[in-house]
Amino acid sequence: MQKFSLYDLLSVLFPGVIFLYMLDEIRKLFCLLPLCDLTKQWDVILILSVIFGAVIYVVSFWLVHHWQWLYKFIGIYKHITQIYNQSDWHKHLGEGLNRRANEWYGSDIFLPVEAFNQLPKSEQEVISKKQDEFYDRMYYELDYLGKLEVPKAFQSFYLFFRNLFLASLVSALVLVVTYLINLIPALNLAYVDGERFGYLLALFVVTAAMSVVIARWYRQRMLHKMYWFFYTHINAQK
Repeated sequence: MQKFSLYDLLSVLFPGVIFLYMLDEIRKLFCLLPLCDLTKQWDVILILSVIFGAVIYVVSFWLVHHWQWLYKFIGIYKHITQIYNQSDWHKHLGEGLNRRANEWYGSDIFLPVEAFNQLPKSEQEVISKKQDEFYDRMYYELDYLGKLEVPKAFQSFYLFFRNLFLASLVSALVLVVTYLINLIPALNLAYVDGERFGYLLALFVVTAAMSVVIARWYRQRMLHKMYWFFYTHINAQK
């Protein structure tokens, strides 16, 4: 049986474990399912963590593709073109990356930020899409050659904090909605400790905020490592 990789642990299992414990704290606060403790049996923890972690992983990627504006607004996701243009990578890497871009696309797709900004919007979008495809091809080429270990480690940490943000955000929403439902007199639900509710909400919000800040750093370093490793690989082929 193959062991979990660092990528599996950080992007799926660990966010699932944390999300499971967050939900269990909400369950305890509102006295829901008192005979059901989600965090006592290790086999249950592992199974539920993998399930929750996989759902978070899939939803997170779905948001990147379909609700990208949300992650961009929060700042947890920046397009690779934007990160490249905001860095000084071009003067070091542009020539080497464009050698491979010319082999694949017949033209340069990595430009100085001044030249990129002068292009019409439609051409900027075409270059951004080509850079997306270039990144995917670069990723799989390095992976095939066994040279992806370091960049993938940074990617794994980025996905951990991105998925932890989503887990914290969902937990905070579940907590608030459940608390509001609990306030309806007609339901005659159990008393809830308001102070403990406040502590839990603050914990979820702070975790989400810290995850955003750290994820931003890891995404930038992930791309930095990826481009430099591929640039080194290209030069080694001369």
